[in-house]
Amino acid sequence: MPTPRFNHRQTQLGTLMFVAGFAALALAGWDNSSGLPFAMPVFWHHQRALCLLVAFGIAAFGFFVLLNGPTTTDERHGASWKPTRPGRRFRSLIVYSRDGCHLCDEAIELLQSYSACLPPIQEIDIDADPDLRKRFDTEVPVVECDGKIRFKGCVSELLLRRLIEGTPLA
Repeated sequence: MPTPRFNHRQTQLGTLMFVAGFAALALAGWDNSSGLPFAMPVFWHHQRALCLLVAFGIAAFGFFVLLNGPTTTDERHGASWKPTRPGRRFRSLIVYSRDGCHLCDEAIELLQSYSACLPPIQEIDIDADPDLRKRFDTEVPVVECDGKIRFKGCVSELLLRRLIEGTPLA
């Protein structure tokens, strides 16, 4: 099992740094506008620019840590997903696509990563057939499983997993 590149402590650290930096910047703004109801340390007033720079740096770094955090369910949970019942679902899987469509490429790549659960992908170029082009022109990729259209425009990994989990073995 691959080790996750991002763990819960890093999420906490990023959140803490972002909040602390933002709070220091908010205090500086409050101090400039009406004055704080409590006394700040002496260096706060003597080294104001440095304090603001450090606060901004801490907030920016915290935001950077959070921005580069987990993006998929697998990264968040640190494990790869497997259906409760292994085996193939569906008898046919057709992807209607066109050349140069990055969403089509992403959809096919995602579907291929679930090849243990899905039949081989049959890719059909809609530009080769005027009827298909008229039907799916602005909706590619279109994913059809056993004659039923399941996805249009993009393939949601979460919905694909739910579809696999909820479909009986073929």
